[in-house]
Amino acid sequence: MGKGANSSSKVGGKVIDVVRKNAPSMVVDAAPEEKEGDGEKMIDNNIIPGRKYTQIRGKTYDITEFAKRHPGGSQLLMLAHGRDATILFESHHLRSEIVEKVLKTLPTVNVEESWCPDETFPKPLDSSLYKKIQKRVREEVVEPRARKSGRKARGAGGVKFDAFCVILCYAVALYMFNMNPTVLTGMFLGFSAYWSGTGLQHTANHGGLTQSGFVNAIWGWFGCDVILGKSSIEWRYHHMVSHHSYCNEATRDQDVYTSFPLMRLDESLEWKWFHKYQAFYSVFAWPFLYLAAQTGDFVNVVITKSSPGVEYLGLMKHELALFYLGRALHYGVKFALPMYNFGIKACILPLVAYSTFGSFILCWFFIVSHNLDGLTPAALPKRAQNDWAEWQIRTSASWGESFWSFLSGGLNLQIEHHLFPGMAHNLYPKLVPIVKEECEKAGVPYHGHPGIFGLFPITVKMFKFLHKMGQKPIATRRSSRASSAKKAL
Repeated sequence: MGKGANSSSKVGGKVIDVVRKNAPSMVVDAAPEEKEGDGEKMIDNNIIPGRKYTQIRGKTYDITEFAKRHPGGSQLLMLAHGRDATILFESHHLRSEIVEKVLKTLPTVNVEESWCPDETFPKPLDSSLYKKIQKRVREEVVEPRARKSGRKARGAGGVKFDAFCVILCYAVALYMFNMNPTVLTGMFLGFSAYWSGTGLQHTANHGGLTQSGFVNAIWGWFGCDVILGKSSIEWRYHHMVSHHSYCNEATRDQDVYTSFPLMRLDESLEWKWFHKYQAFYSVFAWPFLYLAAQTGDFVNVVITKSSPGVEYLGLMKHELALFYLGRALHYGVKFALPMYNFGIKACILPLVAYSTFGSFILCWFFIVSHNLDGLTPAALPKRAQNDWAEWQIRTSASWGESFWSFLSGGLNLQIEHHLFPGMAHNLYPKLVPIVKEECEKAGVPYHGHPGIFGLFPITVKMFKFLHKMGQKPIATRRSSRASSAKKAL
């Protein structure tokens, strides 16, 4: 970046004047003037090119240096760069009073003009229900576990056995596939990829697999990019910045609007004639998830540096390098090696079985969690629309118990996961009675389907919801009839 009075910086998609007109000339790379105030370092300068900033509760923080020592790792902190990260910050930190102290050690920037949109969505710590549940989870689950294990009471870590089983399953499946590529070994490899996507990379990329940000970053990358064949970069921005912050909100949650027009998952989305068949054809679309990820990741990561609606503002060079390395390893061990040993023709059907079977399970387990009648924003009462915890609870559903949590990385307990996304997934079954009790006290419905066979009734309800969303809206029907009547006249 050059020097002078007209330098600018693009943050959050908006160009910010570092030195405005009529302001004295300054060197933007020079150390900014700092003031002490309430234990914080206040920087009088505006946004400086090349540095990293985030906004939390209306305050702008310079997180450039902190990225190197952030306990959750730089890959998580950089999700906050260039945007209001209040929801990300408050929902991923269980011990809010401790992280507030850390925030006070970070330099704050005295920005005269708004450089990113303020968060208008309900915030976690404005919810009395969330604070009650959070307090009980800490006192009844996390702190006793910390005293027993000797680890910090962060809610992360303690899933070594689960992670070992996932990695062992993948290693065995990969070995069997490369020794004898068949449809069955391909399906087994697909299952192992699914399990890595839920039981390894999902927890790691949320920061809950271990208490080390660096270790989480390694396993998050390996489980996602290498095993699953999905970009961990795209996953973090799509899943954490978009989906978790604004669950089921049709204009902000990518899980809702990126599946359109193929799938209509919200009343606000335009109805197409083929949606009346979506309850039937959806299962035939699920197996193509892997193929969609290969093309989508290349466009999003390499070309646009963004997912639809979410820019990768904090993308780091080493993340991009790891993306290419991950793709090379993924295609090498699953495509190139067996094709070299057995020939391309012999590997086609096994590879199709691999990609379609794993994709089918992933889609099935994901779609039942948020796509049921009554879980859309239009069904929420006004109170829930202004309460973050109630919004997350009412737009999610939980099913099964600890056995399914083991096999799904806790994704079966979506209510608990959405309240505490950065927690180790093996703790979610312990949270269920606490969340249920507090929901009952607050008069908030808990959408749960417990028991080992809970997946089946919730699946039936999901297909009923798809059928309902596929019906032509009444207003559209009336409009069509009126148009036909005019033509007849």
